[in-house]
Amino acid sequence: MQSILFWSATTLYALATVAYFAWASFGRERGAAAGGALLGLALLPHAGSLALRWAEVGHGPYNTRYEVVSADTFLLVAVFLVAAALARGLRGLGVLVAPAALLLMGWAVTNFGLKREVPIIFKSWWLVLHIGFAKLFFATILLAAFSAGAYLVKVRNPAALPRLPSAERLDLYGHQLTLVSFLFLGVMIVAGAIWAQQSWGRYWGWDPMETSALVTWIVFGIVLHFRVLHRWSGRRMAWLTFVALAFAVVTIFVVAIAVPTIHNSYMVGS
Repeated sequence: MQSILFWSATTLYALATVAYFAWASFGRERGAAAGGALLGLALLPHAGSLALRWAEVGHGPYNTRYEVVSADTFLLVAVFLVAAALARGLRGLGVLVAPAALLLMGWAVTNFGLKREVPIIFKSWWLVLHIGFAKLFFATILLAAFSAGAYLVKVRNPAALPRLPSAERLDLYGHQLTLVSFLFLGVMIVAGAIWAQQSWGRYWGWDPMETSALVTWIVFGIVLHFRVLHRWSGRRMAWLTFVALAFAVVTIFVVAIAVPTIHNSYMVGS
């Protein structure tokens, strides 16, 4: 049943991608509406697959690559739908969110069969907060980068992607999402420090993951500094948003997978 629900969600993400591409390529306005509806519908079987895996292995989606990436995808789509409900101008970003969700699900399934228990130190509410805000951080900076990419398209061709708002509005959305992502990252670091004190008897140990997260937080602060105090906007901020996303990807995926740290010493295939 878990596999059926996972593939049902993946199929709906694929159909949402087709619908959004039909809108972007042929101007079919119903395509964007159908794409948003399909994304929302996909969350139902996706949530079911995550819940069944959680019940099966006895811990949250943070131990194997399948669990991590699948949960990241779920939150990306959920955060997008909430953001689009609050700011209607963001709805057109589904043309980027849907294929991203589909690709992430494809990456996650390569590790579907791997399951492993976690040690007792991984069973903490502070860890749940730490990981939850890490996933929210990734979702919001990815949406910020999508806004920046859409901004660059609109600046080059104002008639492109007519369902999206003006380039100036997309620039503002990118800034707002980057700010929210910065705040989520800060909470992630603080919650992780408290969990580290409970688990390893110290708040900070300059572990590669801790160091990378701190560097990323500083980079985000610098990007926001240029925006707020130096009034940078437009193309410069769009490219700086991509730089911020690159640091986020390195922290969340590259360091977690490729660099030996105390964070991943218990995780297999993450």
